Amino acid sequence: MSVQPKNPRRITVTPADPKYLEKDIRKQHLRVAPYCRVSTGSEEQQTSFTAQMEYFTRRIADNKDWTMVKMYADRGITGTSAKKRPEFLKMIRDAEKGKIDLVITKSVSRFCRNTLDGLEYVRRLKKCGVGVYFEKENTNTLYMDNEMILTFMMSQAQSESESLSTNVKWGFRKRFANGVVYYHYDTLLGYRKGPAGEPEIDPEEAPVVRRVFARFLMGQSFQQICDGLMADGIKMATGSSKWYGSTVKSILQNEKYVGDAVLQKTFSEDLFDRQRVKNEGQLPKYYVHDCHPAIIDRATFQRVQEELARRSSLRKTSSKTKTEQGKHSGKYVLSGLLVCSECGSPYRRVLWMPGGERRYVWRCINRIEHGKRICRHSATLEEPELQAAVTSAMNELFRQRTAREVLAQCVAAALAGTGDNASLSAVEAKLRALQAEQMDLLQLAMQDLNGTEYDERLTQINDAMSGLLTRKTELIQAGHTGTEHDSRVQAITDTLEGTGSAIEGFNDGMVYQTVSSIKVLDKERLAIRFKDGTEIEQEIINMRRASA
Repeated sequence: MSVQPKNPRRITVTPADPKYLEKDIRKQHLRVAPYCRVSTGSEEQQTSFTAQMEYFTRRIADNKDWTMVKMYADRGITGTSAKKRPEFLKMIRDAEKGKIDLVITKSVSRFCRNTLDGLEYVRRLKKCGVGVYFEKENTNTLYMDNEMILTFMMSQAQSESESLSTNVKWGFRKRFANGVVYYHYDTLLGYRKGPAGEPEIDPEEAPVVRRVFARFLMGQSFQQICDGLMADGIKMATGSSKWYGSTVKSILQNEKYVGDAVLQKTFSEDLFDRQRVKNEGQLPKYYVHDCHPAIIDRATFQRVQEELARRSSLRKTSSKTKTEQGKHSGKYVLSGLLVCSECGSPYRRVLWMPGGERRYVWRCINRIEHGKRICRHSATLEEPELQAAVTSAMNELFRQRTAREVLAQCVAAALAGTGDNASLSAVEAKLRALQAEQMDLLQLAMQDLNGTEYDERLTQINDAMSGLLTRKTELIQAGHTGTEHDSRVQAITDTLEGTGSAIEGFNDGMVYQTVSSIKVLDKERLAIRFKDGTEIEQEIINMRRASA
């Protein structure tokens, strides 16, 4: 309850400073900033984008009390997140610097489709005396006494965006289910858009893809592959000269290089932040087979996936590292093969300098880092003696199998001819011969990226292998074994029993291709397991003792 004073009081009023009075944008010359936006790059949207810009240019030119500051326009960008609209954010900053009096835009949905973002930016503009005029709604934010109406309009715009997003997602998933594949040629190395709109192999980029696969199978690490590509001046699909290990890994794992495509690998979980997340079972995936030409054959691709799995399962090479997972090193081929039979730890290459003499030896990592506390009896191996033992074991393997098998394959292929009655073993022999030729060509292609003859021959080999695989399936289903043909091959093979071949010197590439693991039994013995399953126990010869 108010109480009236008994005696009149004298009151002096100090008027408000005019600079703090709310601007009346109807009574002054205004610096106006139009804002335009379209959400996609489609032809229809681009027409709308151009129409918006032309309309606002004419509108401001026709009003003598308006001066255009600048046209702020975001092309092909969503309205649900202001953080992804550079021109919009620049307009807000310019307004806060006092460069703008009024922002005009086509509608609330052009300004923002996120209610919270929209209200935040309207408040920021209003705080510095800048209004936003929405043409469609005929609303100026400076003359709104409360935000209820504006909130309602922005909620409607957000609801429309959510509904549209749901429809678009449904459309994409329907097309995925029908096997429709979308290609992003600006990031897909090795392919380009063909005249009919279908993907085709890029003759300049495809050899780079083959080089990545071949060098990985030869034992190089991701970083070594990157270094080689950058040293040769080869660029990524995006045009960047900088290669990263993650890029090489993604190429090696990309099923598109065998002509297939996995759809819906990732999806957008939230409408507003637009972050893509990996689809780990939240939504269905669709695998489309043979939807475009292959650059890599399936056998090579499968070997690469197996090698990726092997490298990812490597044990750590030091107890001091925080993770249990090891890291593949392409520097020394024995780093990923040599293990201690006592504790199971990998071996590491170490420099010894007894009496000033430089000597490289291989030692158990547990023995290096913990002494005899964990591993008491592991052997220290001289590198030349170790390499000689591995080479001897490989020669023994070749004496046992390789020479006879190679010649037998040639004989089988010659006996089989091109008739339809070829035996299963003859078809398999042809496949093995083609695979061997394929690997040789891949290695040659690594050194000559401009050699189109490799590309042509590899395509021929892929076609031939596809036909042989089909024939093999038919023979298996029909129960054909071709025993007479096989007996002829066996008879000739038996005459090759004494044939052998030997390699001279330690060869990193050959070791990597043939050896699966090497277990150090003691200082005089190795157990060498090859990738075909053969295991050979090999003696280590002490060269110093032998030369004494």
